[in-house]
This record gives sequence, C-alpha cells and structure tokens, in this order.
Amino acid sequence: MSSSTTDPTGQSYRVLQNRINTNIEILYKRYENILSLAPLTLERRDAEGRVIAHDKKDKTLAMAEAFQMETHASAMIRAAEDLLALTRSLKEAWIFGQIGGDEDVVKKIRAETDMDAAVVGEKLVEKVTKEVVGDF
Repeated sequence: MSSSTTDPTGQSYRVLQNRINTNIEILYKRYENILSLAPLTLERRDAEGRVIAHDKKDKTLAMAEAFQMETHASAMIRAAEDLLALTRSLKEAWIFGQIGGDEDVVKKIRAETDMDAAVVGEKLVEKVTKEVVGDF
C-alpha cells in the first residue's frame, strides 16, 4: 500500500493519469458536441460553400437534438463525478499517509488526530454519563 508507484486502490499512476485524461477528453468532446447542436437555424449553402439562407429547424429535428444534448450532458456529469471520486480517494490516501508527504509530518498529524479523537471520546462519555446518571 505504501508503494510509491500505486495509490491506495492498487492502481498505478499511469492508469490514474489515463483515467484523468479520458474523463477530460470526454468533457471536451461532449461540450463541443453540445455547442454544435445549439444553433436554432440551419445554414443553406450554395455549391461554392457560401451561406445563402438561414432556415429554422423543424420541431422533430429540434427535439432529436435536444435529446442528444441531454445524452451528452449526462456523459459529462458521469465524467465529472468520476474525476471527483478520483480526487476524493487521492485526498483520503494523502491524509492517511498512504501516498506522498513527509513521514515525520504524517506521524505528527496522526498523533494530533489520535489526541483529538481521545478528547472527543472523553467529552462524549462525560456527556452521556451526565445525561444517563444525572446530577447527584
């Protein structure tokens, strides 16, 4: 677990980097797709590629594109959620000393956390005892 080439889930950093890159690429591509579907008009072009008119999209095409936009947005949300989950797991691994950080600093943080937990435990026992037993 404390290996410098793996994270707490046992994945290598190369796999994690590929996961990040894939999700970022999904976000960019899906956003581009949404933007390409956004115009409410269609351009008519002549044989030389010049725009000669703008026609409104019919309702069927507009609804189909709205569905495509929803699909792209859902994929973007899943990619963003995956990135959030990845950053959360990396933060947890760092906090618990499984990756990065100076060993002395990690030990100090763990000792402080243990002391804080002990104090909270004592206060909780006092409060519960006081509520159950009451004042004599």
